[in-house]
Amino acid sequence: MEKLFYRFRSASNLLDEYNELEKQTIYFAPAEQLNDPMEGYRDIFWNGDLIAWRNLFSHYVFCLAHLCSLLLLSGDDYRIDASDIPVFGSKEDLPTEAYKRLFNKIKDRFLNNNDISALILSISKRSTPVRREELSFYFDCVHLPALKVIFDLYIEENLSHEDNRMDDGFFSGIRDVVSQDFVGILEKSIANNEADETIINEIFKAKKHIKQQSYLIQKCNGTLADSTSNRNLVMLEFVARYLERLEEITFPKWYTSCFMSECKNSSVWGHYGNNHTGMCLIFESEFVNDRSYIKLNGKTGLGSSGPIHGKKTMVFHPIKYEEGFGEIDFFRSIGSLRVSALNAMWYRDDEGNVSACADEMYADEDTWRKNYWANFTRGLTVKSKDWEYENEYRLILYSNIMDLSEKNERTLTYNFSSLKGIIFGINTTEEDKIKTIKIIEDKCKKNSRGDFKFYQAYYCSNENCIKSVEMGLIKFSNDLEC
Repeated sequence: MEKLFYRFRSASNLLDEYNELEKQTIYFAPAEQLNDPMEGYRDIFWNGDLIAWRNLFSHYVFCLAHLCSLLLLSGDDYRIDASDIPVFGSKEDLPTEAYKRLFNKIKDRFLNNNDISALILSISKRSTPVRREELSFYFDCVHLPALKVIFDLYIEENLSHEDNRMDDGFFSGIRDVVSQDFVGILEKSIANNEADETIINEIFKAKKHIKQQSYLIQKCNGTLADSTSNRNLVMLEFVARYLERLEEITFPKWYTSCFMSECKNSSVWGHYGNNHTGMCLIFESEFVNDRSYIKLNGKTGLGSSGPIHGKKTMVFHPIKYEEGFGEIDFFRSIGSLRVSALNAMWYRDDEGNVSACADEMYADEDTWRKNYWANFTRGLTVKSKDWEYENEYRLILYSNIMDLSEKNERTLTYNFSSLKGIIFGINTTEEDKIKTIKIIEDKCKKNSRGDFKFYQAYYCSNENCIKSVEMGLIKFSNDLEC
C-alpha cells in the first residue's frame, strides 16, 4: 500500500537559488527557521535529590567560570556568545591538571558557602517540580556570589588583576533569600494548600517578565552598550542564556522537513507555495505496519576513513494538534552526554554516591531508552490546534555522533522514482513551468520513466478550496518524447 505526501516549495528554491528539483534535494531545517516559535518546546521541570541539585549548580558555575576566563582573555575585542557556554562539557574535559584543580577550588568554595549550600538543600526538598522561571530565580540568587568566587580565585591564582575583585556585598541578595527561608515558606504554602503549582509558576513568570523589561530599558537608554557585550553576557545575560543551552543536553539537536497529507488549503498554498507562485511536489511513500517511509540518500555515519554515505529510511511522522506540551523530567532525561560525562558531572558526588535520578537508566537501560526516544519524538510532533489546517507530516533528522550544523550535512537527496508528480500553483509563471517541465523531461529520459504527471491548481468554487487537474497533454510517451 502506498500513500502520497505533498511538499510545497517556492519556484526559487526549486529552480534557481538551490536547484532542489535538479539536484533532487530535501532540506532539513532547524527549529529556529520554522514558522512556529513553539516548535520543539518541551515543558521541562527539575525534580531531583541533593546530589542532582548540587551537580546542577556545580555545572552552572563550571560554565560560568569558562565564560569568565574568555572574558579575561578577550575583553570585548573578540565576541563571545551563548554558543561558548560549554553545557556538554565536564571537569574531566579541562585541558590541564592545573585547570582541573582550579575548577575544583571554585566548585568547593561555591558549594560550601553557607548560604549557597543552604539554598540548594532547601530546593532539593521541594515537593513539587521546579519549572524554568523558578530555576531562573535561584540562579539569579547565586549569580553574583558565583562571579565573586570565580574572580577571587582567579586573582589568587594570578590569572586576573586585583581590579576585578568584587565586593562582599554581592552575597547580600542570597543571604536575604536564605535568612527569610524563602524556599521553606514556599514549600509550606504548598503543604497548607495556600498556593498551588500554577500560582507559584505565575509568580516566577511575573518576576522574569519584570527582569526582561528592566534589561530592555537599560539597552534603550544606553546604560548597556553594545561595546561591552561580552561583559553584559557574563554579568547580566548569563542566567537566561545558560538555561536555553542547558536544555540541549537532554535531547539531540534536530532538524525537520515538512510535508502535507493534502494540498487543498489556500492558506497553505499562499504561505508555503509563495503566494501560489510556487509548486507542490508529490511524493510516494512506502507503507509498512501502518507507517509511511521514504528512502533518502545522505551521510549515515562515521567510519575510520571518514563519513559513510548510504540510504536512510525515514518515517513520515504525523503532527498531532492538541493543547499542551509533554513534560520532561530534566534530571532523568540527560541523553545527549556520554556516560563518563554523566558520571563526572551529573549523577555522582565527590564521594562516589549515585543520585537516585539515575536509578531508572541504570536499572533497565533498554526501557529507559525506549521512553527517552518516545519523549523525543513526541516533542517534535505536537503543535497547537491553530496549525491544524496544515495537515502536516514531517521527517526528522538528528544525530548524537555527527555534526549537522552545516546546511550541506542536512540536505539529503531522494530517488527520482519517489517523485510522482508536480502541481503548479495558480500563479506559477509560464517561464517557471517550462523550466520545470524540461528538467523533468531530462530526468525521465535518464530513468526510463513515462509515468510522471503534471497538474495545474485552480480554485474550485463548488467546494471552496484549491483543487488540481492533470495536465494530460504534457506527458512522456514510451519513446520519451514530450
